[in-house]
Amino acid sequence: MPYATAIAEAAKKYEAETVLLAKSAVSDALVSRLGIKLKAGVVTNVLQLPDTSKGFLVKRAIYTGKAFAQVEILTKTKILTIAKNAFPLTEASTQVQVESYMPAIPESDFKVVVKEVQKASGDILLTEADIVVSGGRGLKGPENWNLVIDLAKALGAATGCSKPVSDLDWRPHHEHVGQTGVKVSPNIYIAIGISGAIQHLAGVNSSKVIVVINKDPEAPFFKAADYGIAGDLFEVVPKLIAAAKQLNK
Repeated sequence: MPYATAIAEAAKKYEAETVLLAKSAVSDALVSRLGIKLKAGVVTNVLQLPDTSKGFLVKRAIYTGKAFAQVEILTKTKILTIAKNAFPLTEASTQVQVESYMPAIPESDFKVVVKEVQKASGDILLTEADIVVSGGRGLKGPENWNLVIDLAKALGAATGCSKPVSDLDWRPHHEHVGQTGVKVSPNIYIAIGISGAIQHLAGVNSSKVIVVINKDPEAPFFKAADYGIAGDLFEVVPKLIAAAKQLNK
């Protein structure tokens, strides 16, 4: 992979002992290759700054965020991928020097040819969205999905759905959010008419803020929610849409 070669050569040139990457589909694919090239220890899904008081200990999320592990890296060179939303955004004034860098990438790194790229439809992709609005079977049918779409448009959000909804072909499968679908880490996740099965929670539990709208006050999703509205979504969501549109005027 050319990316791994480029990063490895840069790390060697500047004698970097720690390489940090944001966790993503690209970094997931290249960290193992990068680890081999640099003879480095690799830890993914990192949640905190390393503890260097006794070695190099790193806390990472495992089992789709349901548990944590403390990992000690023993190699001189270390590679970490940082979980989304693990650290708050901070701003600081500083001066940096930008240098040109042209790595030598061998032809052997280009043995795979991309013949076709198919992208998921939608104005905003689930994996890139700061806000995600998802719907479940509580919407009662695909004819009511305009509530999810209209709220998403008013908020500048991506749309998702629960697994039963995609299984029923109410929505395309690339919108399925959960353990066996797309895992998301937005700043705000809004669940409309979704009960909150553990498989769905596993795909959204790294969201910064979770908002749940469900008429059943005993729905499991409320236990994981930062904010919850126990009410009829057909009454609640239109009011949210109107309020969101008013804010954007």
